[in-house]
Amino acid sequence: MGVQLGNTPFSNNSTPKLERLISIEKVIEGKNYPTIFGDIFISEKQYPPNYNHGIVNFSSSVDLSSLIAWSRIPFESITSIDEFVFLDTETSGLAGGTGTFIFLVGLGYWKNGQYFLNQIFLREPDEEPAFLTALEEFLTPFKILVTYNGKSFDAPLLNNRYILNGFRSPVRNLHHIDLLSLTRRIWRNRLDDRSLGNLEHEILNLGRAEEEIPGWMVPQIYFEYLQTQNATPLRGVFYHNEIDILSLSALFLHLANLLRNPLGSPNPQSLDLIAIARLYEELGDYTAAVQLYEASLEIGLPTHFFIQTLYRFADLHRRTGKIEAALALWMKASEFNEVDACIEIAKFYEHQIKAYKQAIEWTDLALTYLDQSPLPRYLKNQRRLELEHRQQRLHQKHNRSTNQSKP
Repeated sequence: MGVQLGNTPFSNNSTPKLERLISIEKVIEGKNYPTIFGDIFISEKQYPPNYNHGIVNFSSSVDLSSLIAWSRIPFESITSIDEFVFLDTETSGLAGGTGTFIFLVGLGYWKNGQYFLNQIFLREPDEEPAFLTALEEFLTPFKILVTYNGKSFDAPLLNNRYILNGFRSPVRNLHHIDLLSLTRRIWRNRLDDRSLGNLEHEILNLGRAEEEIPGWMVPQIYFEYLQTQNATPLRGVFYHNEIDILSLSALFLHLANLLRNPLGSPNPQSLDLIAIARLYEELGDYTAAVQLYEASLEIGLPTHFFIQTLYRFADLHRRTGKIEAALALWMKASEFNEVDACIEIAKFYEHQIKAYKQAIEWTDLALTYLDQSPLPRYLKNQRRLELEHRQQRLHQKHNRSTNQSKP
């Protein structure tokens, strides 16, 4: 009787038995959570009261008012941080679409001053109804969902999976704060890479352990698990998801404190301050914006940002009726051969105090700076025509004013 290689433990068509059939329960501490569609595997963790994630302490008090104001969520509907849930998903593909499904959802939250993290895992695709049901039950107590790029990826994908299973998505019942848009605004001036992983390093002062795996490997590891039923490599996936949730939560606390008290850190970054000042402008808090612009100019900025800030600060003064304060900033900008600053000063002398001679002088200076500027020729010619027209009009006004003053 011949040897049947297909049935041997080490045949070419099989994985050694020692590497197979290692269930998730043997790799990750967790439990079976019952739903009407069957049990689903959930890992639950509770963190120490004084847990630190990088520079952020999870038990520190936080004032959420400024962050809530930025998010445009009705503040009166929020009573505590316990109403926020922090979510991140691991999926079968990074591109999304109807063929992509979620196999792991991490949920972080505070409850009575304690931080918890739950990870709901899809052992087999057939468990998806139970998986989605368990997720809905865990989301029910919360009002606000916090994600990182979740409005573009996690939320639409979750909504699709609920729809495809004939369910109504609980995600639609929650207010949604996507921190990616806020971090892009605050750190765009000094950080080219604003991925969550880079913010861990640059902002939270955190490094990941050796068991960390890159996100692009996650789908491959899950598909290998489905084929082999060996859950051992999933330990790195659970760790990756756990740190993402912890970093998301820590970043939320850090941003809330940063927006509420931008000058409160030991070493405030001037590039961050001008970004936050602009945000306060949009919220209508001009007093806070003025304070931050002043602080950033005092701390010091790279030349490009220094000039840009002079203009924004001057425009804020103009809009609030403080034209002389704006004039001082335009004067400062003119020291950098700024054509636009000279034009604004010329407008001030022309329209505010009818000093046409000074307006002509500043227009002449603008023409001189224009000739020295690196603008393309066609733009230079266009601006020169505008300035020459202004120059001609000012000479006419000056002559009329001079003639009218003669006896």
